[in-house]
Amino acid sequence: MIRSCRIRNSKKLNLYLTRIAFELVESKKSPNLILYSKAQRSFHGKTEFFGYRNIVNVAVRDLELVLKFQKSILKRLYLEFDNVQLYGGSLVHTVPIKLSNMFEKLNRNVKTRTLSIKTNDPSQIMRILKFVDPGTLKIIELSSLDDQMEIEIDEFVKTEQWKKAEGMHCGFDVLNLNVKDICHFSSCSIRTSSITAQELGLLKKTFSSSSKLEYCRLGLRTFNEEMSNLWGPANIFGSRSTWYFQMENSDDKILRIETDQIPQEHLPQKIVKFDMVDIST
Repeated sequence: MIRSCRIRNSKKLNLYLTRIAFELVESKKSPNLILYSKAQRSFHGKTEFFGYRNIVNVAVRDLELVLKFQKSILKRLYLEFDNVQLYGGSLVHTVPIKLSNMFEKLNRNVKTRTLSIKTNDPSQIMRILKFVDPGTLKIIELSSLDDQMEIEIDEFVKTEQWKKAEGMHCGFDVLNLNVKDICHFSSCSIRTSSITAQELGLLKKTFSSSSKLEYCRLGLRTFNEEMSNLWGPANIFGSRSTWYFQMENSDDKILRIETDQIPQEHLPQKIVKFDMVDIST
């Protein structure tokens, strides 16, 4: 059975060599790589030509056949979209639209443990997310081809997929983050512009009283240093400040909160991390 699927386009030297890559990974086996380039498909050393057919349609049709006969739950579904033009006029930015049409045609949700989407267009995420089975989805991974991309997540947080997932990673800026919408995740990593003292207090309270929360990482563009006074004196090492708090329902673990500076260009300037630490370590 296929354990994971990956469909992406990659740029090789110039637009004429831009291609779509489709990887099928079976348990304990090397990935089966299918390449779609120009008007041809290459697989296991064999090349098939499709004349004037749209190669994007061919790639999406192949994925449809795989998912149609897939019996087990995928370990990971990875989709990477880039807005470039393929040889012959096929537009890669139509892939999300064609995929969502294909999922609707299947008339059933895709069963996968992890959904990973990499794109430079936020609107493409919802096109795919709504067709993933919320009963099997555990991890949502969102990343960007453009480090400056921003997104509003009002639509996402209302979905059953978001509400039932156990972990979430978002590698670009969220404009309207409400901390309440991430408190149900056992692990979370997200970037946003800033956070209020009230929201920091909510996260601390949630971690201190919950046994399932393990990790939360917030990347902030601005951070009011005075908010650190909420937790009293910190253990300071270089640019890092650390606080430790007792758990309400555990004698074996304590809550650790850290803030640190990130100097790299185009990245948040402040990182706030919440995690659980075993007392014995």
